[in-house]
Amino acid sequence: MGGRMGVVRRGSDVTSHVSSSGKSGAAPCLQHFSIIRSIGRGAFGKVCIVQERKTKKYFALKYMNKRRCIEKGVAANVIRELTLLSKISHPFIVNLWYTFQDPDYMYMVSDLLLGGDLRYHLSQQGKFAEDRAKLYLCEICLAVEYLHEMKIVHRDIKPENILLDEQGHAHLTDLNLATQLADDQLATSYSGTRPYMAPEIYATYLELEDGYDSRVDWWALGVCYYEMLRGRTPFEFSSRTKPEEAYVAFRDASIPYPAHWPTDLIHFINTMLKFDKEKRLVGLEAIKKHAYTERIDFKSVFERKPAPVFIPCKEGLNCDPMYELEERILVSTPIHRRRTNHNNSSGRSSSEPQNAALVEVSKAFIDFSRHNMKIEPNGVFRSN
Repeated sequence: MGGRMGVVRRGSDVTSHVSSSGKSGAAPCLQHFSIIRSIGRGAFGKVCIVQERKTKKYFALKYMNKRRCIEKGVAANVIRELTLLSKISHPFIVNLWYTFQDPDYMYMVSDLLLGGDLRYHLSQQGKFAEDRAKLYLCEICLAVEYLHEMKIVHRDIKPENILLDEQGHAHLTDLNLATQLADDQLATSYSGTRPYMAPEIYATYLELEDGYDSRVDWWALGVCYYEMLRGRTPFEFSSRTKPEEAYVAFRDASIPYPAHWPTDLIHFINTMLKFDKEKRLVGLEAIKKHAYTERIDFKSVFERKPAPVFIPCKEGLNCDPMYELEERILVSTPIHRRRTNHNNSSGRSSSEPQNAALVEVSKAFIDFSRHNMKIEPNGVFRSN
């Protein structure tokens, strides 16, 4: 097992392939990849490290059972996420490379980041040094600004959705709850993870407001930054906290700050977490002008020139040890069987009657190859 991981580390620096512009041949499919090991699992999908046979590059492969997605009511979210990811490319976003499907499963091939998510590192270290957290903040600011330029609201920015690469740079992931809004359009769904949801999301749910816009992402990022530095969120909620109680807490409660925090830092976070969204610090240009961040060269940050203070451990997966158990049973997982017995499996699946929802999901699924995107020299893709 250790030898395999050593090959992964030496074969690719994980993110070096993002500027590749080579053309792929046949449409991607499962047989084009070698399965290395499993690294995570959820209610309706699993994630594996895979190696593309032709290029020898390593990726993360997420595969999701269509029927289970339909049963869980998340099929539309998966299709929406694929649609959004097929339009974007950014150095601080976990980018999509390929998608393909078979009668039973949907597959997403993405950048492989082995540095762990910020939730894992917070659980291990309690909190981060300010200079370390500040680089994460700036890198994710660039990612959020790019998404907003594409009219995409992430809606679920939290430590679990910020991954580190092996050099220690931060990348935003998981657009499962994201939505794309037209100009002057408002989102109305009660979406997100409660400790990171902005007041106007609760207000919309409580019918106090007509909807919300991209400013909710800057609130969530402010919550994340406070948590990175303090080891806890600025507003504490339990599983029993009602939306109306959370809304009142945002409106009336004051945020506790350690006495040793500098005034410019406190003002920065206070402004990111303004209950009144009209007074909130939103947008990269506004952040650049704030006293706390005005000396930061964001162009240099975009070019990955500042060296991260923290370098993730290169031994192991930087994740919950439970995922390590997946390695022992990988050969019995559905993806392994589908790779080794593809023809027979496909034959059985295609002969089964498919319900209308399954057919609709298969039709809506996007077959995607990143090699067909027009990517600017700086690594950013912008659609017309």
